[in-house]
Amino acid sequence: MKTILIVDDEQSVVESLRFVLKESYSIIGVNSGKEALQVIDREHIDLVLLDLRMPEMGGMELLKRLQPINQEIGVIILTAVHDVKSIVDAVKLGALDYIVKPFGVEEIKLAIQKALKFRNLSREVRYLRSECRNYFVDRIIHGHSKVMEGVIDTISRVSRVNATVLLRGESGTGKELVARAIHFDSDRRDRPFVVVSCPNLAGELLESELFGHEKGSFTSAYERKEGKFEIAEGGTIFLDEISEINLLLQSKLLRVLQEKEFSRIGGNSLIKADVRIIAATNKDLEAKIKEGLFREDLYYRINVVPIYIPPLRERPEDISQLVEHFYKIYRKECHAKSEFISREAMELMLAYHWPGNVRELKNVLERAIALYGNEPVLLPEHLPAEIMGIPCNLQKAKSNENEKVCLEDEIARIEKQLIEHALQKAGGVKSRAAKLLGTTRSVIHYKMQKYGIEQIAN
Repeated sequence: MKTILIVDDEQSVVESLRFVLKESYSIIGVNSGKEALQVIDREHIDLVLLDLRMPEMGGMELLKRLQPINQEIGVIILTAVHDVKSIVDAVKLGALDYIVKPFGVEEIKLAIQKALKFRNLSREVRYLRSECRNYFVDRIIHGHSKVMEGVIDTISRVSRVNATVLLRGESGTGKELVARAIHFDSDRRDRPFVVVSCPNLAGELLESELFGHEKGSFTSAYERKEGKFEIAEGGTIFLDEISEINLLLQSKLLRVLQEKEFSRIGGNSLIKADVRIIAATNKDLEAKIKEGLFREDLYYRINVVPIYIPPLRERPEDISQLVEHFYKIYRKECHAKSEFISREAMELMLAYHWPGNVRELKNVLERAIALYGNEPVLLPEHLPAEIMGIPCNLQKAKSNENEKVCLEDEIARIEKQLIEHALQKAGGVKSRAAKLLGTTRSVIHYKMQKYGIEQIAN
């Protein structure tokens, strides 16, 4: 049962509200702001019905003190005077609603229902946002290598400040997800996170995308358009592959960083920009500066906090953990029956160089589970040819009349012979046969079913 605190210096009001609400809610009534603070300190309160005008500590003063103590508590203002300014001030301080005395029973009940529903939704949103940071970190930088511990620590530190961040790393290392992790761990988490892929738009199109345009400012500008900097107001804008921005646009971006303002294409008025910029690139910006393709002053403005996200080959100790992590995720998402990854498949993935980095690894696991999720064990043959070390042209080759041997059939024939031989030596005991072959009992059982190998009597 939800608990409602009624704060009113008139005891008759407190008792009247208690009478009409006691069937649905747990009611606590007090006659002063001081008493209210004491109750809030020791009790779990879901909603406060607060009289605006009281002696000593008024409702407005209590509201000011209440919000820093517990933002989870909803407040409905009760007032005998329809004072618009006071009501507006109360709403700014966090009040959810107001009711003018005298009020009807249904009016107060409906206001309470709406306030509690809003409070529950607010709590849910806060919870989901608190989970976002961990979600984005887990999806891409899961691992305990020293280099990744350093990256995670930097993310945590930079989230607390408002500095511009430059993310550097190869394609597929997870720069956008790191940017999202920073945003959702920062004070800007309740405001938008806006992504701009700079290579996908060129010249005037990218300028319009970033800064917006006025109606008629160019041929296809049929109406005024807000740019991403306006949409991201109060939040974070992620500029992916910032190295692809042309020099003219770089100068306009520099102004945003220096002056915190910009103008739309075709516009004369300046628009204030309260936006955090996180940029990313997989290019050598220092080389581009020497070639005259990137402004040095802009480079220093965006490179306040550089974060290098290493490729998988530089943190091989994280691969097995990432494999297990994504395997569990996609197994759950696909409702797969697959129980575990075979040692052979894991060894192949550990030996692979992963040119596409975490993105490639994630896609490999998703594909394997999607296609072979009903198999009990994830096996080497469930992995792409390049991971198994099979040249693409050989893997794609189709058998024809002149081919005497199909590679996959030959591998299966040899594998079947090895398992049969191991079972004979082990007296039909699967666990012993598995030990002889350096694998597991479950794999032996699966292969026996696959190749139609009959159980050997002990």
